[in-house]
Amino acid sequence: MTLTAGAQKSDNIHRYNTKEITLGRRDFVDTIQIEFVGNQIYIPVYINGRRHLFNLDTGSSQGVAYIGTDTGYGQPLGGINSRDANGLTDTIPVVEFPELRLGSADGVSVRGYKASLLRRNGRHYIYDGIIGFDIFNKGLQAKIDVRRKQLVITDRKNFFDNGTGYAMKYKLKRWTPYLSINTWLDYKEPVLFDMGSTDLFVVNKAHFDSERKKDPRVPSLVEETAYGQNALGSYGAEKRDLIFYLKFPTLSWGKFTFRDVHSFTTQGDSKIGASILNYGTFVINPRKKQIIFSPYGGGNSAEVNNHVDDISYMEDNGHTIVASLRHTSDYYKYGFREGDVVISVDGIPVSGLADLTLRRLQDGKTHKFILRDLRGFDKEIDIQATR
Repeated sequence: MTLTAGAQKSDNIHRYNTKEITLGRRDFVDTIQIEFVGNQIYIPVYINGRRHLFNLDTGSSQGVAYIGTDTGYGQPLGGINSRDANGLTDTIPVVEFPELRLGSADGVSVRGYKASLLRRNGRHYIYDGIIGFDIFNKGLQAKIDVRRKQLVITDRKNFFDNGTGYAMKYKLKRWTPYLSINTWLDYKEPVLFDMGSTDLFVVNKAHFDSERKKDPRVPSLVEETAYGQNALGSYGAEKRDLIFYLKFPTLSWGKFTFRDVHSFTTQGDSKIGASILNYGTFVINPRKKQIIFSPYGGGNSAEVNNHVDDISYMEDNGHTIVASLRHTSDYYKYGFREGDVVISVDGIPVSGLADLTLRRLQDGKTHKFILRDLRGFDKEIDIQATR
């Protein structure tokens, strides 16, 4: 989720401003033990001595607070014009968190931290809020190392200058970091560095459509096509459209090459997501506006051969429906279709996406689905669950 700079001159419009954020220490280096679950980074955050988990989301320009959590956020400070991952926009309230302590009850304090106030959409959450890219725009530098489950943060300007790796410059767009990535052939794409996304790489469909019409080599990247909706943003799902499932022989991060990268198209921005953290450490240096990648295995390339989910779900009018699925998947083979409503799994009614978490759907285990098709007929399908 990113913020748009509005021309509206109303006292009820909150404007992005990192000057309101203050840190309780100077000239510090802290190492924070993080959790990396489901290809997402979670930071322990203490509020009034109580531990919470916050998602670190570089694709969000500022923090997010969720209605109904006990984080103690204050009264709304006005509205803000906001744009989600699908390009949908809305004006939403902004609140201020109480003092945050990062990592531990004695960790560095953050005061004046603003957050967009949202209702949770229908996904399972283990976190109570989001820390956005404004913490870096404030001047903090960070190294993310998910193998060690560590986040090193510092306000020292030159702390990471002697490190090795592959540096790429970023530009701020709506106060979030965009890289210029060589995605296919000779084409370079503006790509959001979005640690709030679980995917390794997704491609803006409009840009891909444009390039495949210009260059006859581009269609060879398409593995499969389907209709559906893949992305669920803060303000709803993307529109139903053709989805291209893609395989890139190479994806370049400067002079480093990721090989055999599977991807798909989305109606929102192209983005690199948190799955890329499995291949090396990343340093975010806002002073130089660069992100440095250091591969775990060394060398100048890595084999990815990542998996793209065979099926995705979304909520619609209180129902959990099949939003998209690959026609080459077992789900399609055994009778799942786009638009099917999930009535129950293993005899337990499904009332929302939270009921379809990994705690219920276990890879390799056979589950019994009751689905209702678009005609209103129910069908029973036994299938071994995969991602």
